[in-house]
Amino acid sequence: MIGITGAKGVLGRIICQKLESQNLDFSIFNDDIRNENAVFEWLKSDNISYVIHLASKVAVSDVENNIAEAYEVNVSGTINLIKAIGKLNQPIGIFYASTSHVYESSSQPLKETDLINPINSYGLTKRISELLLLDYSTKNKALCLCIGRIFSFYHESQNPPFLYPNLLNRFKNEDLTKPFKLFGANSTRDFLNAEAVCDHIISLVKINHKGIVNIASGKSTKIIDFVKTISPVDLIFDIDETEKINHLNANISLLNKILSTNE
Repeated sequence: MIGITGAKGVLGRIICQKLESQNLDFSIFNDDIRNENAVFEWLKSDNISYVIHLASKVAVSDVENNIAEAYEVNVSGTINLIKAIGKLNQPIGIFYASTSHVYESSSQPLKETDLINPINSYGLTKRISELLLLDYSTKNKALCLCIGRIFSFYHESQNPPFLYPNLLNRFKNEDLTKPFKLFGANSTRDFLNAEAVCDHIISLVKINHKGIVNIASGKSTKIIDFVKTISPVDLIFDIDETEKINHLNANISLLNKILSTNE
């Protein structure tokens, strides 16, 4: 049985739909990931053999505005999962949804072995959980751990403050004949539709892949160019040229190799 934490999020909802369409059995964790006993009882009672761990505070602004809660959910929630697995004392797999934000900004496509230096508090919470899981996996050989470092994704079901829905709201509510203020315009990201992200996650779960892998499109896009592709009109941009630029783009050669090998 595949267990899913964070099933109410964008990725969680899509994964549930895809698993159901593929007639794969899954169980949703409907309690609070900060409740250690609830996590254990769920794993035990539903006979979970693989966990897709998505439960997390994700939006960067939400994390920055409530850092204590972000650590409780993102870090303590992962610790609770580790504790519950330890109590079960049986073979189990975990897919942990990490993020590109654990990397240091680089003008070159980032490989899984590149420098780790989280660019914000959200990335730091994810990196801490990565380290906790990696350390636990060295002590529990029955644990099959896959860490997916997910780069920027977008989907029609997203809500603000994520970039894509935030932009759509601005297009509806702002006078687009006036200069359009855009932060981070010249920074670059690797954008991939959430449907494709979930397809990759499910593929990795099916083969019980073990290790760290980037999940992305492999294409670098300036944020300003991404905005242009979804804007209903040609915009006049208001850009702060003194703003710090950062780059988070993926080298997906490992992902491609894994998926092509197991086709």
